[in-house]
Amino acid sequence: MPIDKEVDGCAGDDSRFMNDNEIGEIEPESFVNITTSSGVELIGINPFLKKIETEAFVNLSTTASYFTSENVLCDCDLLWLVYFRHNKSFETQHEKEGGKCANNNKTVTDLVPRDFDCNDNILPVQSCNASQSVDLLCEYNYLTSNLIRWIHSRNGKFIKELNKDFVDESTNTLHFPFCNHDDSGEYTCMLSTDYSLLPSINISVQLLVNGPPIVMNQHTEDDGDDLILSVVFYSIPYDFKIQWLLGNKSLNGDPQYTIDVNNITVGLKQYNVDVTTEGFISNLTIHNFKRRPSDVYNCQISNPYGLIVEQIILGPASLELERRTYCDTSHSIELKCTLNLVGATPVPWIHSNAGQTIRSLQGRHVNTLNILTIPFCNSQDTGDYTCRWKTDILGQAIMEKSTTLSVSGPPFLISHSTSVDGSDTFFSVTFFSKPFPSDPKWYFNNEPVALGTKFLQTTTYSSVQIRQHRVLVNEEGFISNLTVHKAEFGLYKCVILNSFGEVNHLFVIEQEQNKSISFTEATTSPNSTENSVTVIIAISSSVLGVVIVVICIIIFIRRVSPKTSDRYNSTMPTRNEESTYDTISMSTTSRRLDDQADYMEVL
Repeated sequence: MPIDKEVDGCAGDDSRFMNDNEIGEIEPESFVNITTSSGVELIGINPFLKKIETEAFVNLSTTASYFTSENVLCDCDLLWLVYFRHNKSFETQHEKEGGKCANNNKTVTDLVPRDFDCNDNILPVQSCNASQSVDLLCEYNYLTSNLIRWIHSRNGKFIKELNKDFVDESTNTLHFPFCNHDDSGEYTCMLSTDYSLLPSINISVQLLVNGPPIVMNQHTEDDGDDLILSVVFYSIPYDFKIQWLLGNKSLNGDPQYTIDVNNITVGLKQYNVDVTTEGFISNLTIHNFKRRPSDVYNCQISNPYGLIVEQIILGPASLELERRTYCDTSHSIELKCTLNLVGATPVPWIHSNAGQTIRSLQGRHVNTLNILTIPFCNSQDTGDYTCRWKTDILGQAIMEKSTTLSVSGPPFLISHSTSVDGSDTFFSVTFFSKPFPSDPKWYFNNEPVALGTKFLQTTTYSSVQIRQHRVLVNEEGFISNLTVHKAEFGLYKCVILNSFGEVNHLFVIEQEQNKSISFTEATTSPNSTENSVTVIIAISSSVLGVVIVVICIIIFIRRVSPKTSDRYNSTMPTRNEESTYDTISMSTTSRRLDDQADYMEVL
């Protein structure tokens, strides 16, 4: 039960008492009622205030609060008192300017909430390597607080609010099981307090995800007799090396060439949001340039985490295409490739992934553009798209350039398995997810499993095969395993979630037959799993109805067929077994207007 404590006079040092109880014995979670008519005399900030602030609820009712110390440490320990002041003023009482803040050259009388950096704390920069895990802490030691949300932004541009499944609510820690480049940026933990006058307290941390450099685009520019080749990229970490080559010959240090690197603001997409960040541009200036039929220049960019090579082919004209493109499963996308060259004609785009050619796609030719529209992106559309132009009549000279399309969508299951080894049962699911998922959650009879001696969970990277338009491609996926010691009969469920949806896989161990069965259900929203049973019942009813109709049709045909057969045989010509037959080749074409957003797959 809360204990009310009252004090008259002043609270100045640790020897003060409240109702014959020492101040240092204030019980946690008690209510401390300080009521005086003469004001509370505060000598700096002492353990008494700290004890009240961190462990009790305080009702401060005074005519004035006096600070008599010459140098007051105006830090976050004083924050609560500034807000509790309400309309009461602070007063100073010292012949040598008492109540003067030692750290910001203000008196306590002049303090306002924004003078305290504990309202907006900025933590040290954190980093993680691509594909590894990281935890972002949200610690606030001054007031009792509650988590409102975690948000992700970059250079002031809001990207998304983090799903609570990524957050340990007992510590407010944000957990990333797998870092990737899209996770770079600023993360803000927003806290509320039990005090209505306090605004939300924001604690920010910047996350840098280390990985190989990423090229954004390239371009060429004439500068008098010189030609400048440029590659725009960004790299985390910032310590990278650049080497330009003509064929296999290094151009670094060659007096005919000048190489420089400059900072530049680059635009990129993170989770389908346009943001800007610090990037770089490397320029190769070719002095007294003389164009030859075809020169191939390579820009090699490396950092401690990898190497990337950007190729620039100097032909009769330059080919323009964005280096990286993004879409999600709810949108369509247009890939536009430009070539300003008289007589050039486009040929089909090539879609490939992980070195495998997947399909050939016919785009739309509009003036100098070759446009490929992909309606309703899905995971099968991920990969590299190569725009190609024929530059001579015979079609032997081809100019081409590629863009990488990254498609975000709900996770999907690739395979699953169940095995038994002695008293241990192993459940395993292999899945693919882009963007990276939260750590899969396992349930037994709809209750989260308690990891320990009974349940052991592991989630790891794995090379998986996914089917893209009838072609098997190796991709980076995940395997989540649950080991159950002395597994009981019942329902085991694995829930895999990312920011676009979720997929659930169910393992059922039946007691009667002593065997396990499993099935998968997918949803595009984390809140829609309760509809899956209704959907299964509806589908089963539909299938049963179709079977009944088919049986009726078969019976009807059998009754009618003898009569029909007699009439048919009387008019059927006799087949000559020795005669030959021609094979007729049939093809289909797509007829559409020039402004239609579509593509045709060329088989």
